[in-house]
Amino acid sequence: MTLQLTGMTVLALLPMVNPPTTATLLLGLSKGMSREQLRRTVNQTTLYLFCTLSLTLFVGSGILEVFGISMPGLRLAGGMVIGFIGFRMLFPQPGHGVAEPEGQNIAFVPLTMPSLCGPGTMAVIISGAAQIADAPDEVPRWPLYLGVLLGFALISLISWGTLRLAGPVCRLLGQSGIDAMTRIMGFLLICMGVQFGINGVMELAQDPAFAG
Repeated sequence: MTLQLTGMTVLALLPMVNPPTTATLLLGLSKGMSREQLRRTVNQTTLYLFCTLSLTLFVGSGILEVFGISMPGLRLAGGMVIGFIGFRMLFPQPGHGVAEPEGQNIAFVPLTMPSLCGPGTMAVIISGAAQIADAPDEVPRWPLYLGVLLGFALISLISWGTLRLAGPVCRLLGQSGIDAMTRIMGFLLICMGVQFGINGVMELAQDPAFAG
């Protein structure tokens, strides 16, 4: 049961986590980073991803309820964050890089949230946690949670390997290539942020309470 749930977790979440997209984002944000800084950022992002997925599993629904945050609201907020970062990448200020290696850590925001662990991923995890909680009393809970946590660990490992490829790609592209990639990714991030916002508005419009 545990291994089966591990496989189901990976299959359900990996397409939504989408490590290659975050690797491309890291490629655009890593301008000015040394090889050691890039390696440290990748390691921190992987650790943050596992912790965020695990916290969402155990306390995600409770946090949303305590603060009165709906999933449409979460999607809208995530879209705003992604759109703001994309705007900075597409139109960088003169004399300032998009990423500031000193004094700014991009491992958690935006790499972990909302890129790797976005509103959609959190919604799936919260839904799965509710299903585990509603399982029959005779079914032990710990193998279920263990299977999901192993799935999180495997997803984090896959993400680590994918993000590690950003370093060689940076060296291959060079400075001009990174500048071009940064602007392209900035535009794509703005599009992603707008789409997140559209999804949030559509979910809100379909809510019976809102419609009434």
